[in-house]
Amino acid sequence: MGANPPLEQTNSPSDPPVAFDRLFDWAIGALLTLVGLLSALVGGSLYYVVDRATVADVIASSEFQSEVLTEAEAVDLLWALGQWGGLGLVAVGVLSVAVGVAVVVAHGRARSEGRPTPRWVLGVAGAIVGTILGFVPLSPALGGAVAGYLDPDRSASGLGVGAIAGVFAALPAFVVALFVGVGLASGLPAGLVPAATAVVAFGALFALVYLVGLSALGGYLGHRLADN
Repeated sequence: MGANPPLEQTNSPSDPPVAFDRLFDWAIGALLTLVGLLSALVGGSLYYVVDRATVADVIASSEFQSEVLTEAEAVDLLWALGQWGGLGLVAVGVLSVAVGVAVVVAHGRARSEGRPTPRWVLGVAGAIVGTILGFVPLSPALGGAVAGYLDPDRSASGLGVGAIAGVFAALPAFVVALFVGVGLASGLPAGLVPAATAVVAFGALFALVYLVGLSALGGYLGHRLADN
């Protein structure tokens, strides 16, 4: 009798190319669309409801006193902030709906073509988790950890996808801050515009560094947790 042929060693299945199934695509898309529509509704209402006469009545009934602004200048400032803040919320709403639709389309296409989940889709998922858990201290790190944990690319460090989650988490606030900055520039007296612009820019930069930095750290830790 001849020798028995050696047993063939089967390879272990490779990691799945996508991080989550189609149901989560639609859940993310639906959530972002709902949030976007609500944001646009609130912003549009703010834009049309806040007029100069209403602001003037509020200022007059509040016994306004200020050493920096006159009553007329305060009316101009609040009206401009209402107008531009409303437009900022509308812009955030449109952006949120666009990102939700993009997640459904892009991840579905990646799945059908056998490609891994795009990193930016993981960033969106992480940003949503971090925002929902905003009441938890250092919640951006949790969002980044989710993005890093879901990343199917085991050769990555998780820092990049975590940072992307932080960028998406900061994007709504950054857009609103940009519009509010325009409102300040148009509503404040010319001499106060540079100082107000510097304060808004510093606040936006601090928020961006905070969110992106913590999310990147969380992405690294989440990726290490998935490896172990």
